[in-house]
Formats: sequence, structure tokens, C-alpha cells
Amino acid sequence: NYIIKGDRANRARWIKRCLALMALGVLHFSFLWHGDIIFMYGLFGLLLIPFFFRADRTLRIWTRVVFIVTSAILLIVATLLFVAEQVLTEEALQTSMELKLDEVLLNGSFIEAIPARLEVWAYGISTGIILQGGFAFAAFLLGLRMAKTQFLTSPIDVNQNSKLIKRGLLLGAPIQILAALALVQNEQSADPSEAVYLFALTVSFIAAPLLSMFFVGVIRKLVEEKPNTVSWMKPAGQMSLTVYISQSIITSLIFGPWGLGLFQDLQTWQVLILAFGIWGLLVYLSTIWLKKYKQGPLEKLVHSVTKDR
Repeated sequence: NYIIKGDRANRARWIKRCLALMALGVLHFSFLWHGDIIFMYGLFGLLLIPFFFRADRTLRIWTRVVFIVTSAILLIVATLLFVAEQVLTEEALQTSMELKLDEVLLNGSFIEAIPARLEVWAYGISTGIILQGGFAFAAFLLGLRMAKTQFLTSPIDVNQNSKLIKRGLLLGAPIQILAALALVQNEQSADPSEAVYLFALTVSFIAAPLLSMFFVGVIRKLVEEKPNTVSWMKPAGQMSLTVYISQSIITSLIFGPWGLGLFQDLQTWQVLILAFGIWGLLVYLSTIWLKKYKQGPLEKLVHSVTKDR
């Protein structure tokens, strides 16, 4: 907010907040979960700086260019990967890093999991930037545009919002479902294909903005017409950083051998129920916390280390 409102003097604080997120991300993927996104949030936040005070037309062009170029690159890579699968042996395409981490999560200690997790993260972030980096940055640019125009806080345009919902539901949802089915079927096959995985993932990423239209439209409609149906989630949103890290702490204790050791022991439906249970618990705890404090503990920490002295 203190950047998009046009105050260039606050740029230094924005940079400090991004660096703080990256530092938290390092701790998160080192000790809790190699699928961390906080580090990338901080990195993309830094990359946004040159765009803060650009015209809306400039942001719109950059968003489209980044999205289209990323889509084209991934489709080309998926095609090349398909060709490679026909030529190279399966062993040449495999990596043992995930297997090593799985073994540690089954039988190792908390300390032993750190180097294995770092190895997977180093590989994952490089491929993640290639696979999702462009799409994610396009989303950041779009978010900047929406924030500058106060899209989410301005009065709702009923007709425009209805169009968002319909487009997302009729176009985005079917494509996402088909992509998800392809991913699941491929993963459950006796000989899963990395090319099929990448094709399905790319289609899912390309269709993601369409499905997002549906979610944004529905949430705006609920906030405007039936605020009580979504207001219960507000505390968790105000403490999103704390909630995010707390999820990793809880699941680490549930699945890691240093806790309950349930890694690979639960069925998909059980994990789904567990996920909703953890989320509900954290929403409840967030509500209690904010009755006494103005910020979550990690939000307070970031505020303290990045505020102007």
C-alpha cells in the first residue's frame, strides 16, 4: 500500500520487507518445507519495483507479454521433453533427490532432513522459476494493477462481476478439471511421462486466470451481498504469514518421523480432511489472537525489522 499510493520515499521499506520475506523463506525451506513460496514472493516483490509508478497501459502490456512468452516456452519445452522421452532411457531422466528426501522423512531425523530438503529446494526453485516464474510474475503485475485501481475495494459492478463468474465457471473450470485428470492419470500410470506432466501443468497454468475470475467474482459477490459468509476467514487473512508457517510446523510434526511419523501412511481423502482441519484450527486461533493483539507474531516481527527507524 505504501508503494502503490505513489509515495516513492517508501521504496526502501518495501525492499526491506521483501528481503525479510526472503530470509523467512530460507528458514522455512531449510527446516520445514522445501515447497516454500515466501522466498519467491520476496524475490518477485523486488522485481516489481521498476513497475510501481508505471502507467496502467504499460503494466497491461508487460503482463500479457510475460504470460504469452512463458506459455510458449513451456509448450516448446514440453514438446522437446516428449521427444527426449522417446530417445533417452528412463534412468537418464530420473533424479534421486526426491527419493533421498522421502527416505529421510520416513526414517531420518529432523537434522538429517535439512540437507536433503535443501538439495530438493535448490533443484525445485530452478525448475520452478522456469515452470511457474513467468506466470507468477504476470500475476504479480496483475495484482499491482488491481491494487492501483482499487479493484477489490471499489463498489462492485454487478454486470461485470457476473461476466467474471460465468467466464471462470464455463471456461476455466472445465479446462482445469481436464488438466487435473490428466495429471492424476499420468502420475498413477505404470510409466508416467514427464512430457505429459508438463503439458498438463502448462495448460493448467494458462487456464488459471480464467478460474481465478470465478473465485474473485464469487468472493466479491459474497463480500458485497453476504459478508457474514466470508468474514470468518478475515483473521486468518490478516495473519496469513503466521498461518502459512504454522501449517508447515503442524504438518511437519504430523508427518515427520520426529513427530507422529505419518508420512505416506494416509490416504488422499484422509490428508484432505486433515488439511481442512488444520485450516479450521488456524482460523480459530487467529480469531482468538487478534482479539488481544493487532498483528500476528510473524507479521509483527516483519513490521519490527522493516519499519523506519
